[in-house]
Amino acid sequence: MVAKSSKGFTLIEIIIVIVILGIVSAITIKFLTDSLRIYSMTVKQKTLFDEGKLALERMCRDIRDARSITGTTATSITFTRNDATTQDGAGENIRFDLSGGTLRKVKNAGGAPENPIAMADNVSAFAVTNATNEIQLQLTLQSVFGGSTMTVTLQTKVYPKNLSEDLGSPPTYKNFRILNSAGIPIVPTWEEVRSP
Repeated sequence: MVAKSSKGFTLIEIIIVIVILGIVSAITIKFLTDSLRIYSMTVKQKTLFDEGKLALERMCRDIRDARSITGTTATSITFTRNDATTQDGAGENIRFDLSGGTLRKVKNAGGAPENPIAMADNVSAFAVTNATNEIQLQLTLQSVFGGSTMTVTLQTKVYPKNLSEDLGSPPTYKNFRILNSAGIPIVPTWEEVRSP
């Protein structure tokens, strides 16, 4: 007589399956947590980048409209605005500087009362270089996330369009001039030309 085979799994087979499932689960959980951490760091870094980029764009727009640069230091720039905007008046003195970890736009700079406006937080460094009215701005933002420090550094150059023309030889001021056939600047000194 032949013995009937019993259906089912042995204890060793069950233990092997549990071990394999445990290893696969651990790898999957590790992958998901690392992906979530990297995603969170990327979002935080993009937030820093966007904040710095917006602040630089606002500074460039204002400095480009400067009538005169009244002072620059390694960490600030002061100028007189040429044209009025919805937020600033024509001829208003404006200073960009770093106070603590906040980049500020100070309206009525040097006057009383000064009106500081925060432009960006988490700023660890702000550097200004004025090489004959070629203004270079460098902004470094820093934030701690999950025990690691994230740093974003942005840099740009600005050429104010309303400063008096540099008549030196060779001219060192880089702005856009429309010249007549004799080489004399035409007023307005800049314009946008549309193609037909």
